[in-house]
Amino acid sequence: MAQLKSNSRDNILDAAQRVASREGAGKLTLDKVACECGLSKGGLLYNYPNKEALLKSMLDRLLEQFLSIAETEERAMAGEPNAHLRAMLRAVAGHQMVDPGTYMCILTASAENPELLEPMRAVFRDSYQRISNECTDPELGMILWSAADGILFHHILGIAPYPSAEKSKLFQKLLQLSEEMS
Repeated sequence: MAQLKSNSRDNILDAAQRVASREGAGKLTLDKVACECGLSKGGLLYNYPNKEALLKSMLDRLLEQFLSIAETEERAMAGEPNAHLRAMLRAVAGHQMVDPGTYMCILTASAENPELLEPMRAVFRDSYQRISNECTDPELGMILWSAADGILFHHILGIAPYPSAEKSKLFQKLLQLSEEMS
């Protein structure tokens, strides 16, 4: 039964991402999500009693996926210079392949209830501190991390002024610069 419930929740989250991606973050409604995933609104409400609970789960899943990539990358570079910074850059570069709709929950949560972003803020505060502590040039480390996020959000919002093929080159350049930091 728990497995079925988990699958149902994942299906709902996937449907919410599709709605947010297709229609925009501001038009994500429980009715549209229920319709998208083929549930009655009551079935949706059984899993997520309100939009805030749905958004929280969307954000939790996004953060969990991202952190899983970052932690795997950092373990692979244990003991190397700037390991956390490089892991974050690689995680952002790797996560660029994720459907942009996945990230629309950030915009929706920000508009609905900015407090829902607190777990993400906490992860970023921790990363900021770790990058500041490990890098010989913390400001350059922050610039590289911010640039990677900027490239990712260009992609997510569909506003990148450069072709998609250029995106990978930009990420590679950021990774190269992070490796050259001493």
